[in-house]
Amino acid sequence: MEPRARICLVMCFRNEADHLPAVLASLAAQTVEHDRLFLIAVDDGSTDGGDKIVAGWLARDDIDGRLIRAEFASIPYALNRGLTAVGADDYVMRLDAHTLYEPRYVEIMLRAFAALGEHVWCVGTSDTPLAPKEFGKALHAALFTNPMGLGPADFRSAGRVREVKSVYLGAWRPGVLQRLGGYDVRWPANEDAELAERVRAAGGSVVRVNARAEKIMTRGPLWAVRQWARYGFWRAQTLKHYPHALGIRHLAPPLALVLALALLASPARFALVPAYLAYALSIVLLRARAERPLVTLATLAYFPLFHCAYALGIWSGFILNRVPRGVAELELSGRGRTRSQAG
Repeated sequence: MEPRARICLVMCFRNEADHLPAVLASLAAQTVEHDRLFLIAVDDGSTDGGDKIVAGWLARDDIDGRLIRAEFASIPYALNRGLTAVGADDYVMRLDAHTLYEPRYVEIMLRAFAALGEHVWCVGTSDTPLAPKEFGKALHAALFTNPMGLGPADFRSAGRVREVKSVYLGAWRPGVLQRLGGYDVRWPANEDAELAERVRAAGGSVVRVNARAEKIMTRGPLWAVRQWARYGFWRAQTLKHYPHALGIRHLAPPLALVLALALLASPARFALVPAYLAYALSIVLLRARAERPLVTLATLAYFPLFHCAYALGIWSGFILNRVPRGVAELELSGRGRTRSQAG
């Protein structure tokens, strides 16, 4: 592998003007030689002047790059538009426009590729929420810091470097995303998990490393409920296409909802009281040490609401099908076509 290969940082953004200066400053602080970095910023329909912030930063900083405008408001489409500016010999690192990256972030990813075998096609990390001051955003952040929130996903906790099912954002060896056809634009959500399944199906591995990526919480709890109901729906579409990816953490919320409804309709409904008390005690015991008491109190009602929304999304996703059958002929322009298979 060419040791001086270019590193393409692909970041799509929409109305992130409040956060882009801090995010770009974290990129300017990267320890990797800046002449190797190339920022591909894809404007996914901003109306707040974020494009001007990026363009001005590229004109001033020593990191080269390109600003691209996406024709459609779609994350996988915007990412694929960004991939059109990536060369066959370039590393690719996906970035988020409201995440701050530790100075060695890019270096850690590159060192992981150098240390791990060629079978490792993708490396990434977990996301750490920055503690927000606003109560609603702090409640949303609690989902990420409490295991009773988003659950025990294998990439969400720091630890030893190991193979996982998916990672936050991700970095890829040269040529991998081109061979896979980029992101599947039929997946408007859960696109990372779907891509990770294609990596494994093609013979590659996904590995989590320890690099700090601090997520700026930009939304409140009600947005998270709606968004994760959508994630649940598209997670079900992914699991229907890749049944081997099904895990206990995917089944727990929908099965718990069915069990709770069954108990509620039965004479044994009072068993829900000790069950909830045990659940609430677990939330309290596992909360982040710095979490405010009022936030913890609110999570006792918010977490069940969140899990119900996700469970309903999973169930509706298993019942309904929004992905055309057949093999997707993906294009890096983002315009996916679908060819039906006989049988």
